[in-house]
Amino acid sequence: MNNKVFILLDADVVIHLYKGNKISLLNELYFGRLRMLDIVLTELLNNRTIRDTVENLFRFKQVEEIKFPTTSHADLLKEYIALKNTIIGNGERASLLFCKYNNHVIASSNTKDILPFCNKNKIAFLTTLDILAVAVQKSKIQIIEANECIKQIIKNNESHLFCHDIEEFMSKHFDKEKLSY
Repeated sequence: MNNKVFILLDADVVIHLYKGNKISLLNELYFGRLRMLDIVLTELLNNRTIRDTVENLFRFKQVEEIKFPTTSHADLLKEYIALKNTIIGNGERASLLFCKYNNHVIASSNTKDILPFCNKNKIAFLTTLDILAVAVQKSKIQIIEANECIKQIIKNNESHLFCHDIEEFMSKHFDKEKLSY
């Protein structure tokens, strides 16, 4: 992949990395390539816990906002409306379609919703665990830090990750091609 390909952030990945105190990994790994649709940004700004952190991501130009093209791209808008029953989350749906029509990478851990669509439409994706695995592989964090991050994310069952150990994830599930994203 090249630097023209954006990493389109969904709310869950931002929230996960915030909970795990590793939000800075996004910029360290994907400097200049982080984008977020206005729909997702609105969702995050409505969350009082994370609002200041999200505002700082934009204030310090680590993430750029993209307006979801509701009027300039008729096919995208039609598909967005048609997928409402299949992909419930507005942010996931908008991000998936934006990536489909623009060949970008979606960063979302809502795999139940996104995986079938990504596979069908050949959309590259990163989950929270993928981002942590990339960070370990690129020596941005140690395994122990990744596992502590995972522990903080799943604390009190507030968030779900399908693997609770980064070494297990990397050995059984991680696609090394994601290192090139």
